Amino acid sequence: MKFDENYHIILPIDKYENMVRLWMYSDGNKIFKEKLNDFAKQMNVHFNMVRIKNVKTIWGSCSSKKNLNFNFNFKLFFLPEALIDYVFVHELAHLKHMNHSEAFWSEVEKQIPDYKKRREELKRYI
Repeated sequence: MKFDENYHIILPIDKYENMVRLWMYSDGNKIFKEKLNDFAKQMNVHFNMVRIKNVKTIWGSCSSKKNLNFNFNFKLFFLPEALIDYVFVHELAHLKHMNHSEAFWSEVEKQIPDYKKRREELKRYI
């Protein structure tokens, strides 16, 4: 493995996807889970499991049961941190409101006051 002057990793194209997946399911996954746990604590909600899948049309989802699964698009790892935060808070807010009601958006806004701007920006990445 080689690094450039900015310590960016330089990989042969045939190794890139495997290395990204390895990072996602090890260090990246740990970092995301810590961030998700921090938001959950701030919002006073609990979840049991986090799954990272290669889905194409959504950034995250959660089940209607209180035994929740979060299914995050693996491309989420490559978004700006502000947008990642929005997706996390959005899905965690569903633990209190399993819809997109006014109460749901109010819950999101408590954590992400500029959520409307972030929501619009996120649409550029699908």
